[in-house]
Amino acid sequence: MRIGSPVIERAVLALLLLIVSGIAGEVRGQCILANPSFELPGTEGAVFGGWNQFGIVGEAGEASHGARAARVRGPDSGAWDVSAYWQRLDSEPGEQWEVTGHVRHPAERPLVGMNVALVNVEWRDSGGQLIDYDSFEVADSGTPTDAWIEFDLLSDPAPVGTVAIHFLVGVLQSPSDPTPDVYYDEVTIYSTGPPSIDELQWVDFPGGRSVDFGGRSWRVKGPGYYGPGPNVFCDDSECVWVDTEGKLHLTLADRGGTWKSTEVALEEALGYGDYVLTTEGRLDRIDPHAVFGIFLWQYGPCWDEAYLWWNPYNEVDIEYSRWGDPGSDIGQFVAQPFDYPGNIERFDAVFGEEEVTSHAIRWSADRVDFRVWRGGPEDESPANLIHSWTYSGPHIPRPDQPRVHLNLWKLPDVFPSTDQEVVLRDFRFIPEHVPADVGPRPGAGRASSIRRLELVRPSPFQVGTTIRFGLLHGEVVDLGVFSLEGRRVRTLYRGFLEAGRHGADWDGRDDAGRPVSTGTYWIRLAGNGFAEALRVIRLR
Repeated sequence: MRIGSPVIERAVLALLLLIVSGIAGEVRGQCILANPSFELPGTEGAVFGGWNQFGIVGEAGEASHGARAARVRGPDSGAWDVSAYWQRLDSEPGEQWEVTGHVRHPAERPLVGMNVALVNVEWRDSGGQLIDYDSFEVADSGTPTDAWIEFDLLSDPAPVGTVAIHFLVGVLQSPSDPTPDVYYDEVTIYSTGPPSIDELQWVDFPGGRSVDFGGRSWRVKGPGYYGPGPNVFCDDSECVWVDTEGKLHLTLADRGGTWKSTEVALEEALGYGDYVLTTEGRLDRIDPHAVFGIFLWQYGPCWDEAYLWWNPYNEVDIEYSRWGDPGSDIGQFVAQPFDYPGNIERFDAVFGEEEVTSHAIRWSADRVDFRVWRGGPEDESPANLIHSWTYSGPHIPRPDQPRVHLNLWKLPDVFPSTDQEVVLRDFRFIPEHVPADVGPRPGAGRASSIRRLELVRPSPFQVGTTIRFGLLHGEVVDLGVFSLEGRRVRTLYRGFLEAGRHGADWDGRDDAGRPVSTGTYWIRLAGNGFAEALRVIRLR
């Protein structure tokens, strides 16, 4: 077993006795953690759907994502005692699990003395009996109050005889210290075994082809038979291509007696920010049996209908289709699952033959702003607006690794009357929390869509990380590190650089030479007419 201290050992023993004694109910094994952001209420006494619980539990309005977080309060029983939420997931010997999440303790009820916030991974046999466990302290009396702290943990390999894990987040209260509160949010747990969650993002892309569009690299789906639909997806250059003007073409066509759909996915998971796709042509003339989609999506470890109620795939969509009915409206904004009350907004529109239209998803921790307007990215205004909708319900995507996907596909068992094509002119991304004074400059035009900042690796990092970027022309640039709130932490380079590829290292220190705390930071590159940013996670 892995423990944080002798205090934790005594506390976890008490905790395990609580669970084994049957205070917490058993649920069937899941292939994905359910309701990780604690947004959806439970039934029959459960505070949150999908979670077991014991001790003093509730919800908190201070959330790192969405509107709710889980609250666990020290039981104050006069002995070592624990309050917690937990779930059961299937596992097998040798399997390791990566746990991520956010934890916070408030100043009005802080962790003091020997009280701690803990995360457990417990190994269970076929009879549900405990084999062994890992226990981690994620906050204690030395952790800053009223601040969300990220954690990223790796369990030991599961021992022989393991068939399941019990994954638990909770608070330990000592016999002699005041009652604390601990909040948890955005909790995930994924197996690191093959295929890993990173590898799963590309299982539908076996052809290995990619295209460059909007200054970024996109992988092409297929060849093969996949959802949505399902459909046969084609990755050939005759199906998906970027022309000499930099425009991306997606097709849905009868090729040799087989209808073939197309899809591309952005290679980078960009996180919170504004995603703007610009098209040209008459999207209102798409065949009633075809669908054009702009969406965020993350592949998960399984497809289980029982768990789609909490949006495990981090999906929100802008879709153009009449869904088989020629009289229906053409457009819709969606937070999945689409059939949850309040998760869909439909609208109609008429477009010109070569009309340029922009379609945007601004994704934040507490909402998603959908907009469609006539014109390019710089033309957004009330006068040009076609439709908009703000979604603040329980299914806001979490910043795990959903990527932008673009697809053109047909409904099952029906066929379009003619071949279909959608042309996209541009893609822009404006990261959230990039300081306003370094955003795209007025008059930057299409040049601002050229990608300069390429990667930050490794991330997460402890010792140091390397930033790679390229310049088309010699120019004065500013490369810096910023907090999520936009405060400059470190200036890595400021001055003139020749055209070409460049690199810079960050050792995890601020401008005064002090190590920065664990957390997420922006690496931002700015120059004449552009500003770009990528996230990096610092661990200590």
